[in-house]
Amino acid sequence: MGAPKRERSPPTSDFSEGLAERLQDAPADERVYRIALELHEPTRVTDVAERADCSKNAARRHLRRLVDIGLLTRVTDNPETFRRNESYFEWRRLNRLSELSNEEYTERLKELLSEHESYQDKYGVEKPDDIDPLNYGDHGDAEQVWLDLNNWEAVRTEIRDLRRSRPDETVDEGVV
Repeated sequence: MGAPKRERSPPTSDFSEGLAERLQDAPADERVYRIALELHEPTRVTDVAERADCSKNAARRHLRRLVDIGLLTRVTDNPETFRRNESYFEWRRLNRLSELSNEEYTERLKELLSEHESYQDKYGVEKPDDIDPLNYGDHGDAEQVWLDLNNWEAVRTEIRDLRRSRPDETVDEGVV
């Protein structure tokens, strides 16, 4: 039997306080790494160097190292541009999920399936895509419906990822 869950109170400090100073004090490789995590679009070395406040040569060296370990992909050679390797982040996420104990896995899956079912009941459809985005008003406040649908999709994604992290488990794939 697991330990009882402790109630967590909200943090007393703002994480963003001093973030710029902490980033400024970080070594160049750490600054480039933090910028690299945000590269959803192909980005030039010059832009990374500027954002990381380092030389182009230092940025290029660190970006290439991140390509070597799989975190980034090089999109073009001239000019040299880089973007996040989403497959790498998916692999890391699935790897972390695979490390959950059987109890943690089962409990999390139950919570997510319950939340999924609650959304189905609330909106009377099988999945968020079944709701016409032009008719949000049929389900209440458009902003709240939009937030619900985004959260519902995130719940479905986590259910899929949890199941993918345990390929040896027999699961009902039809649920999500």
